[in-house]
Amino acid sequence: MPRSKKLLLISPRATFFGRNPKHQQFKRESREFQFFDYTWTGFATGLIIVGSLTPPEYDIRYIDENIEPVDFDAEADLVAVTGMTAQADRMYEIAAAFRARGVPVVAGGLHANLLPKEVARHVDAVCVGEAEALWPQVLHDFEQGELKPMYRQRGRADLTQAPRPRWELAQERYYPSVWVETSRGCPHTCRFCAATIRYRDKLGYKTVDQVVAEVELVRERFDNPYVLFSDDNFVVDRNRTRELLKRLIPLGIKWSGQSDVSFYKDPEILELMHDSGCMMMLIGFESVSMETLSGIDERNWKLRALNTYVEATKAIQDHGIGVYGAFTLGLDTDTKDSFEETTAFMKENYLAGIQASCVTPFPGTPLRGDMEREGRILTDRPWSHYTVFDAVYQPKHMTPEELEEGTIGIYRSFYNREFSLRKTRHFKSIYRNLVRKKAERDEALATTGRSMV
Repeated sequence: MPRSKKLLLISPRATFFGRNPKHQQFKRESREFQFFDYTWTGFATGLIIVGSLTPPEYDIRYIDENIEPVDFDAEADLVAVTGMTAQADRMYEIAAAFRARGVPVVAGGLHANLLPKEVARHVDAVCVGEAEALWPQVLHDFEQGELKPMYRQRGRADLTQAPRPRWELAQERYYPSVWVETSRGCPHTCRFCAATIRYRDKLGYKTVDQVVAEVELVRERFDNPYVLFSDDNFVVDRNRTRELLKRLIPLGIKWSGQSDVSFYKDPEILELMHDSGCMMMLIGFESVSMETLSGIDERNWKLRALNTYVEATKAIQDHGIGVYGAFTLGLDTDTKDSFEETTAFMKENYLAGIQASCVTPFPGTPLRGDMEREGRILTDRPWSHYTVFDAVYQPKHMTPEELEEGTIGIYRSFYNREFSLRKTRHFKSIYRNLVRKKAERDEALATTGRSMV
């Protein structure tokens, strides 16, 4: 009986929350920030999908270097690595170690899609596109001893035919949350966003039945799992979202997702989100400045949405759904005053949590092109600094150091004990109001029922 081929799936380590010592000190000291940071931590979804596309005769091991060390002496016939830009330098080191032993290495993921020719210098094969469309061919060529240097996707992957991810590959390690994908892509083409530009030009969806089956499997495999829907924009198709939320209600899960702000206008979706266990939605506000938002996306959608931010935040949080606001600092119209203005919005509207990051000129983005032409990229910053919390370019109205200091100042102001207590009182009043409304609704239903007997 032939020996099973051994496949290693490796996610390289990275520095989370930036390399600035002040960021790392704040991370160590703020318990509230640690809670949010911990909740949003998960495994490398792309590798779990690769595992699901690999035939059962392969012996697969998933290694997350952020949790466990890579055994460079491990028996392996093939290695697959993935990574975002901040992981690229380490990805190259891992690839070099295995290739020195004669083990072929295949790379995919965001950075490989952004700079495939650079990545190709460090590995045996590069996948440019979605795993569903490329990995079966990669394995076929590997088994024939004919790996190609580059695999490029032709057409979009049909997510309705995608196999369920092999979460069991990561189950031996403890993750606070489990990522589940229901759709892929985003309708907004923001100038600084690398993922939207490189993966799909049109949204793709799994069926509601697929998603429900996957959530049920996660609930069976993991002890009281917290589900993070990994979609870039969870609430694009409203009718589909309503159907999915109704199906999630009986499952009794707790979950969070990501979206733009537009769903606040739909009270039915807000109620279904709350009833289905939605605890928080990460919303990409990006900025509270009209000048900064002008031209940030192709259709100026976020600029038009700016005047709804206050109303939207209140509507969402009044339904018991926390708003985790994401803000991008350091765009060309931002000044040092932008930090104070952003902090004021966060605190005046009692956001549940925040992500304040330095705008980052990722390879392949229009923002990168602009900054390269203007000579503003800091060439002494390696890929490992592309964490979105480290300044890797020269801002127009401040120094790189002032940009980093401004973002950490936002965190210090928002996640301080005094404001946290005020925020707790604010949310307690919301929850009391929700309980009162539910009691009134139940009483009205009971009364109506009696009158009909």
